[in-house]
Amino acid sequence: MKKKLLALVFSAVMVMSLAACGSSKADFTNDDLIFKGSEEIVLKRNTGIFIWPDETYYQDTHTGEYDGWEEDFATFRGLEIGKSLADFKKQYSVKNGYAVWELIDGNYTSFDAYTNQNISDMYKDAENVWLDLGWCKENGNWRIMTDVEFRDTWFCDASLSKYDEIVFLSVNIDEDETVVGMQMYYVTYDEDWVIWQDWAD
Repeated sequence: MKKKLLALVFSAVMVMSLAACGSSKADFTNDDLIFKGSEEIVLKRNTGIFIWPDETYYQDTHTGEYDGWEEDFATFRGLEIGKSLADFKKQYSVKNGYAVWELIDGNYTSFDAYTNQNISDMYKDAENVWLDLGWCKENGNWRIMTDVEFRDTWFCDASLSKYDEIVFLSVNIDEDETVVGMQMYYVTYDEDWVIWQDWAD
């Protein structure tokens, strides 16, 4: 349920994709906003879902109100707690230039460009490791965001006029390359998202 504790610290220069904004097609569809358990949860705009072993929370990012279930839900594609890093990469076509490692060390986080590194190498610089993907909607269609776009919209550094609807998917991977947590936000990239992220000093 809780947002990950983050601070504005960058550990590496992100890999810039050569693709121009809007030129990279994503296989993300509205079906990917569906999560399956004892019932179906459909992410609405300005909500987030947080999945851990035997618990799931669905939260409104405007009001903070949430519902909870004592079970872990699966994504529409079948990713769930206990699956492998390899499963995640295959199911979501993770590739260089379009994914970021999120490295959490204490109360600080940094992003590193995904270049198919070994998870053991990522844990050398972090206590907790996530692999993140993002999509934005343009002209009614979803497209995958570059690693730089993910970073800039997550930290609210990108212009608010540049994006509208965004989906952030973060998958927590342990040192055994096992999925141990997942979260997805579906948000409007606006002042309310900036307030929710709370990066201001």
